[in-house]
Amino acid sequence: MSNSDAVATALRAADASVEASSPVPTTSGVVSVSGGLVRELSRGLTFTDGQLGLLLSAGLFVIGAWPLALTEVPPYQDLPNHLAAVTVIGNADRYPELVFNGFFKTNAALFAWLYFVGKVTGLSLASRLFSLTVLAANAFVLPRFVLALTGSRKRMVVASLFCWPLVHNWFVSMGMLDFALAVPLSLGLLLTIDAHRKKASWRTALLVSVLGAATWYAHVFPLLVVHMLVFIEAVRQPSWRARIGALRAMAIPLLPVTALVTMALFEHFRDHVGPMTAFVHHKKLAPPWELLYNLWAEYFWGFTKLSITSIVPCFVLVYLAFKQRREAPAFFSPIALVALVVLYCFTPYKITNWYHVNSRLIPFIWLALILRVPDQLPRRLVAVLGVSAVLYSAGMGADFARLERDRERFTAGVSSVPEGAQLLPLIFKQKGTSENTRSILHAWGFYVTAKHTSAPLLFAHSRSFPVMYRTPPPVRFNQLLLENFATSMKSVQTFCESLPPMSVADCQTEYRARWAEFWAEATPRYDHLLLWEPTPDALALVPPSYSVAFRQSGLVVMAREGAAHTPTAARY
Repeated sequence: MSNSDAVATALRAADASVEASSPVPTTSGVVSVSGGLVRELSRGLTFTDGQLGLLLSAGLFVIGAWPLALTEVPPYQDLPNHLAAVTVIGNADRYPELVFNGFFKTNAALFAWLYFVGKVTGLSLASRLFSLTVLAANAFVLPRFVLALTGSRKRMVVASLFCWPLVHNWFVSMGMLDFALAVPLSLGLLLTIDAHRKKASWRTALLVSVLGAATWYAHVFPLLVVHMLVFIEAVRQPSWRARIGALRAMAIPLLPVTALVTMALFEHFRDHVGPMTAFVHHKKLAPPWELLYNLWAEYFWGFTKLSITSIVPCFVLVYLAFKQRREAPAFFSPIALVALVVLYCFTPYKITNWYHVNSRLIPFIWLALILRVPDQLPRRLVAVLGVSAVLYSAGMGADFARLERDRERFTAGVSSVPEGAQLLPLIFKQKGTSENTRSILHAWGFYVTAKHTSAPLLFAHSRSFPVMYRTPPPVRFNQLLLENFATSMKSVQTFCESLPPMSVADCQTEYRARWAEFWAEATPRYDHLLLWEPTPDALALVPPSYSVAFRQSGLVVMAREGAAHTPTAARY
């Protein structure tokens, strides 16, 4: 017998001894993990499963949520764009070029919250409260999810050692808060479906419909995964009679939810991809090395290398799950896990105007692995995971503080922009402090919320967004093209590197010609410019009719001479 086998045997024996002497729930508050990860959670008190789960959830929530206290607005990539959209909805008369799509649609939970709660608290506080709600939902559901599908409270404790990066995950950092909320809601939905399968009642059936509708309102994508997992769970039953019975028990309560999913898909496929997206048709399959990298970077990693210790639970989880690969928890059997991985590998990363498509499967892959953690871990590994969590949380706090300073730098020019200005944002450098998100990309949205400026970079090219173009803008000023124009034209060198080989003189001439064409159309439309980190090459080609109104720390605000801004209604 090898040393590792001897250690494992000793650990199992120690754990069995504790279980024999202290049945669950314990009277001494002892939960054995690695023969004693958690000893005497409370002396003389009994912890029920619910109480233990609440204790674990509280710890996970604190690790992920405390940095929010360091910011006025959460530093999430897409959030300023969403705040701008809510400002547009509340001031429709100022934005005749946009039309409101209504609140009864998928991917609308954040916007409804910001619109109604923001009227009471203000948009900044409303955004923080919604972010805290998302983090609380993740922290609350994850331990209970493991307990319900494994039946082991010890495994629930062990799994919590791996769950801390999943609370404030990458989708939260990206500002994809609707999707980030839909994931824990979908897990609660799966648990309710499982409960209904085991003991059907009208109450559990109603709860399935309610949770499914709530998940749909947040984001439809996790519901597609839920439907797939339910189907696979039914198919893997041992006989046709069992398969049909399981499918009937699980699918019938889901029928109202299935109808909502069908409606959302129908609306999505109705989008006019050509004119609404400036005829941008992209399809990208990620290469194998990028798929592996994204498994960590697009779920576990935060903003910068200060949170790099989140890679530790990734490697450990893969190792532990491989050792226990034959386990088949409900909905996440080996067949289901293989299906998730295959879909992740062969679903495009980008489809036309939709980004991070296959990345939305990543949470469910990791959840399948977390369900396969053992009941106990070596003490040293527990210590490594604990230290990693502390370093991760501290690093996230430092990043929040630095990203807040980025926001303050970017919004320093608000006072120099008049109310209702036709403001053209050109973001030449889309990343600030953050390495794993483009945290500056949508910071222009703060000018919309503060001064009701124009919003040419607003997400507005699909019915899935809260607002969309009433009439598509000229192709040059479509958000999908305008958003990346400045980065591709920031310097002669950058521009020339993107073109087929040509002489330096010809390339410089072409560079000036492209900018001249752009300004010929932009100058009559926009009376103010918001330039972030512009290069000397780009600044030199700004028309002389614009003069600097504010300049500080990489931010340049320019106003067109002789024109106080044209009334908002004349934008298009």
